Amino acid sequence: MRVLVSILNWNGAAQTIACVQDLLRQQLPADATADILVIDNGSSDAQQLADGLAGLPVTLRREAVNHGFAGGHNLAVAQALEQGHDFLWLVNNDAVMGSADVLAQLLALMAADARCGAASPLLAILDRPDKVYFCGNFHDWPTLTTHRAHDVADARQLAARRLAQQWVPGTAMLLRLDALRAAGPLDERMFAYYEDDELCARLAAHGWHSAVAYGARVLHAMPPRETDRQSYYFYLMARNSLLFWHGSTPPPYRRRLGLKLLDRALYDVNRLYYRGFPQHAQAALLGVEDFLRGRHGQPMPARTASLPLRWLRKLLWLPHVRVLRRLDGTGR
Repeated sequence: MRVLVSILNWNGAAQTIACVQDLLRQQLPADATADILVIDNGSSDAQQLADGLAGLPVTLRREAVNHGFAGGHNLAVAQALEQGHDFLWLVNNDAVMGSADVLAQLLALMAADARCGAASPLLAILDRPDKVYFCGNFHDWPTLTTHRAHDVADARQLAARRLAQQWVPGTAMLLRLDALRAAGPLDERMFAYYEDDELCARLAAHGWHSAVAYGARVLHAMPPRETDRQSYYFYLMARNSLLFWHGSTPPPYRRRLGLKLLDRALYDVNRLYYRGFPQHAQAALLGVEDFLRGRHGQPMPARTASLPLRWLRKLLWLPHVRVLRRLDGTGR
């Protein structure tokens, strides 16, 4: 089994070097080999990265521009296909392996299930290693939401009934190259966020499924609150959520889909205004605008949404605030 490990760097040389050193400690089965590819996405610290990786058994590919998560890893997809690898392991540069056999457990899961196209370990919070925040995600097409398993026991039960709806995050996602040949690479329109979700839905549409190696664990830094993130995150989440649900929802669940998704997107914008995060709200509203206008790729949030969309958002303010107040227990 030949594995290509893909790590992206964007102005995080120290983390990327530490990640590579961590991965080099992975213990592989006798029949497996792993090649590590580091792709620098047009970083300002590219030379620091090159110096830190010098002498290590890795390949560094330097790009002049930031291709994003999807475009960057798709460079690795193309290389893995060209060089005849069997698997591609996408690893975030800020991920920390919970043990020396994470990749071995993912490979064992793939070996035992020939139709498994994507697999992930459990994901836990870096400074709280016992706090697992991902053990199983499932598309709930009737409600247009993701159902997240509460714990491993819940995840196992859900996977037994809803395997075709399961999806796994891109934090430490192992992909089978045969599945990518059938379904295609990551969706570069998304740039970052939701591309893992979309790929797993597309794999399922081509007869593959996603799974979790419950005995393996990867640690990953998470902000204490979602609103601690930068504004561009809210732009990408708003735009890409619409891209995903519009593009991936199966036909039986598409009735009034556009109106439902637009209302939900503007509710999320109004929620950010209501909670006191106007910059995040403005970025999210611009993400909605760019989806409607068919603008994709790298975010450019330093703009203002159109006047008609701003009016529509304000028109929905009162009904959305009534819902938020009910949720807060402060009004009807």
